[in-house]
Amino acid sequence: MTGQSWDDDTEYRRAKARARVMVAVASCCGLVVVGLVALAVLGVGVFVALVDALSG
Repeated sequence: MTGQSWDDDTEYRRAKARARVMVAVASCCGLVVVGLVALAVLGVGVFVALVDALSG
């Protein structure tokens, strides 16, 4: 990034837009991971309840 001049507003705006897109993508990926973990925990809970009901 040596020699980068932020005098031109178009380059700054492009960099800012790319940063916003990356933050949005990272946020979506984080929400997907949290959702998958929640589904896994719920699935394990249902599985344990089903095994307990069938064995007792």
